[in-house]
Amino acid sequence: MNTFVELGLSKQALARLKGIGFTEPTEIQSKAIRPMLDGCDVMASAQTGSGKTAAYALPVIDRLGKRAKTCRALVLLPTRELALQVKAEFERFGAHGQIKTSVLYGGTGYGNQTRELRAGPDVIVATPGRLLDFIQRRMVDLSTVEMLILDEADRLLDLGFAPQIRKVIERVPTRRQTAMFSATFDLRVERLAKEYLTDPVRVGVCAKRIEPASIEQQFHKTNEDEKDALLLKLISDAGQGSILVFTRTRRKAKKVAARLRAAAVEAQEIHGDVSQNKRETTLDHYRKGKFNVLVATDVAARGLDIPTISHVVNYDLPQSPSDYVHRIGRTGRAGRSGCSHTFVCDSDHGSLRQIEKIVGRTLMSRPISAPLSSIKRAPRRHFGRRPASR
Repeated sequence: MNTFVELGLSKQALARLKGIGFTEPTEIQSKAIRPMLDGCDVMASAQTGSGKTAAYALPVIDRLGKRAKTCRALVLLPTRELALQVKAEFERFGAHGQIKTSVLYGGTGYGNQTRELRAGPDVIVATPGRLLDFIQRRMVDLSTVEMLILDEADRLLDLGFAPQIRKVIERVPTRRQTAMFSATFDLRVERLAKEYLTDPVRVGVCAKRIEPASIEQQFHKTNEDEKDALLLKLISDAGQGSILVFTRTRRKAKKVAARLRAAAVEAQEIHGDVSQNKRETTLDHYRKGKFNVLVATDVAARGLDIPTISHVVNYDLPQSPSDYVHRIGRTGRAGRSGCSHTFVCDSDHGSLRQIEKIVGRTLMSRPISAPLSSIKRAPRRHFGRRPASR
């Protein structure tokens, strides 16, 4: 279906979509919105950047109708960053007080989330652990849930949330609509779907091979000792662009960010050792251009939507080849072009072959224009707008 009108959305939803500039549905939206509106259980395979949040948020908002001040829809997802992003999407599509959405995630205090719950949300977006905390505190009642969404189902299982998911579902009515959105449907996800979905409609978008058309992908042969110099060269060439650098471990993220700052590059980092409040402040400053180089682990690979990111650098290859697509999907968003650079050492070639299978083509190595031996220290410059005060 080529228009939102054909999908059966309400006039109110169509007016809102027009107001925010949504003109044509993406492939996953075309395939998933209609069965979601019809109340069917849905299994949807969709990669990052495919518009999957709208594929379930739009029909959920339409089916909820007006405010009821009871939780009628529950979205479970794996990370705090993704939870915040999904809440923002619900608020964008359900404007003018049509519904109220609360977000629950760990790593921060309970105060603000408690106040949101007391206001009686129609939709709760939550990570499993924090949701169970509020259930045990008798502050969340799931007995009125009509729609259950498991977003990034594969990632939920990767992070070991299966026991918590089952505990949550035990508290949700059996007569409900359930939808699972996942980048891949491996045996674990299939088993979970068989256990909790009833005769689901299956929809998929390029589940096996993903080619982010708007992203120029470059690979660079290097070794561990030369990565810092190579990174500094890429940052210098990027000019005023916003750069997101991925490392495999928290320890590496800390070291890379510290080495960049020592080389006069204003860089910050986010990873599992950074508090949630600090993460949110750091991301807010990054969005506003107060600094332009962010070093992160894969906590930022999904759910981070900052259209101004022009370059993604894979300082280390991800542990899971599928996370490569999620990482580079942080650039080339909102109709913009983007570029990804991946550092490949001799020991990485096996992982590189797996990535090539996912993107469906052979990825060629490209040399950096300047010799690495000439790069001693980054020029003392600010990559982006300087904060007003220190």
